[in-house]
Amino acid sequence: MRRTPRALLLVLAVLAVLVAGCTTPPPPPGPPPGLRVMTWNVQTGAHDPDEWAPVVADHRPDVLALQEVCTRDAEELADLLRRDHALAYAVVRGPIRPPSPAEALAPINAALGPACDTGPNDVLYGVAVLSRLPVGPPRITTFPPDPRDEQRGALSVEVATPTGPVAVHNSHIGLDGVQTAQIRRLAEVAVGPGPAVVLGDLNVGPDDPELAALRQGFTNVDPDGPATSSRGRIDHVFVRGLVPVGAEVPDVTASDHRPLVVDLRPG
Repeated sequence: MRRTPRALLLVLAVLAVLVAGCTTPPPPPGPPPGLRVMTWNVQTGAHDPDEWAPVVADHRPDVLALQEVCTRDAEELADLLRRDHALAYAVVRGPIRPPSPAEALAPINAALGPACDTGPNDVLYGVAVLSRLPVGPPRITTFPPDPRDEQRGALSVEVATPTGPVAVHNSHIGLDGVQTAQIRRLAEVAVGPGPAVVLGDLNVGPDDPELAALRQGFTNVDPDGPATSSRGRIDHVFVRGLVPVGAEVPDVTASDHRPLVVDLRPG
C-alpha cells in the first residue's frame, strides 16, 4: 500500500487550520421572539369585516383585540383573513350578551339588534379576541349593568408565546361616570404574577385619574402617541412583565377609531 508522503500530510494539516480560521463564527443569538398586539374598536354596524381585513393583514398582529364587534363579524373577519391573506386566526368570542331582562328594554339594545342581525334579546355583541398563537379558554367578567348602556365587561384569555404564557385582557369601558369603577374591576381581573396585556377602548385619556388602578401594576404603552379617536387617545395597551419596542396608530377609514399596534418582547 502506497503511503502518503509526510510533506503532503503537513500541507493538508496547514490547510485544515487555515480553513478553520477562515470559517465565519455563528452569529450571536438574536433577541427573543416578540409579541405583536393590536386593539381596535371597529364600529360594527357602520363598518364591516371586508373593510377591517386588509388593515389587520397589513399589520399581522399575533393577538387582535376587538371592541364594538358582533360575534358573527369576528368570525367572518377570521374567515376573510384565512381565505384572502393566508392568516390563520382562532376566534375567542366574548359577547357581553345576552342582556338582563331589564337591560333588554334599554334603547341601546334596540339599535344593537339590527347591527348584529338579531333581536334585542339575543344580541351577540361586545368584544372578541383573534389569535394566531395557541389560546386557552375564555374567562368573561361582566361589570355592573348600566340601564343607559349595553352590558360592559372584559374578556380574558391566555396565549402561548414562544417564551411562555401571556395573559390578555380585552375590555370596552362605558361612559358617563362609570369609568373609574369599571377600570378598577378590570385591574382586579388582571392581577397576577406573570406577563400580561390589558388593552381596549377604555374611554378615558392617558392622563385621566380613572386609569389610576391600572397604573399601579401596569405600564401604559406610548401614552403620548397619536389620538385613536375624535376624543383623543382613549384606546390603550397596558403591559406587565413585557417591554414595549414599538407602537403605531395607523390611519384608517374602516372605523371611527384608529387601531393601536404595539410590539412587545419579554421583560
